[in-house]
Amino acid sequence: MNNVDDSMQSDPWQNLSDDERAALALLAKQRLGFVTFEERGGDRLDFKDVAVWTVRDSLARAYLAGVNANKSKG
Repeated sequence: MNNVDDSMQSDPWQNLSDDERAALALLAKQRLGFVTFEERGGDRLDFKDVAVWTVRDSLARAYLAGVNANKSKG
C-alpha cells in the first residue's frame, strides 16, 4: 500500500485515544462477536471465523464514524 501514512506502518492501535479504542471494541463486540481485543494466548480465544460481509460492514461503520467525527470538529 503506497498511500498509507507512517502512522499506519506501526501498530495503529497505539495511535488511538482511549475513547476511540472503546468505540472500536464496542463495535467489534456487537458486530463481530469479539469479547475483548486483549490477546489471551490461545487459538480458540484469539482467533475467530468472521464472514467477509461482517468485516466489510464493521470497517465501513468505523470509517463513517471517523468521517462524522471529523465533520463535527470542523
